[in-house]
Amino acid sequence: MSATAEAVDSLYGNFGESAAEQAKREFLTFRLGAETYGIDILQVQEIREIELVTRIPHVARFVRGVINLRGAIVPVVDLGLMFGFPEPIALEKASAIVLNTDRRLVGLVVSSVSDVVGLTDAEILPPPELGSRAVGAAISGIGTRGGEGEGASVLLLDVDHLIHRIREDRA
Repeated sequence: MSATAEAVDSLYGNFGESAAEQAKREFLTFRLGAETYGIDILQVQEIREIELVTRIPHVARFVRGVINLRGAIVPVVDLGLMFGFPEPIALEKASAIVLNTDRRLVGLVVSSVSDVVGLTDAEILPPPELGSRAVGAAISGIGTRGGEGEGASVLLLDVDHLIHRIREDRA
């Protein structure tokens, strides 16, 4: 093989590695209880603190109320309550992840926001059969972060399923 062909192979080899790096999907990770969850970063509009919400009567227990976000009324959902945790998350210690789906906003109250994690398709495993309960049906996959040892998994949430469940239980 000529030096030129080796250079081309080397170039394409490096390009292939770069393409693999770009094939990562990014997830915003957050804590809820002792577990780490992730949401596709493309559906996140912003992260904010929420201290006060306006309570709405006759809605599901996990709907904490609404906030006015720059003129848009946004329902605020306690993800812990939605997943069956016994106590609501204290708003003064929590973060809210504002999602934008189908041009509608919803705020998810979580214990804390961690960071953004990039995962390749090979690092995302299908979820086990967990039934149709709130958490099990909302998990779209399990992200495994290489190099962090055992237990370094991220439960990836299906935002469309969560939004459907919120709308279904609010009605």
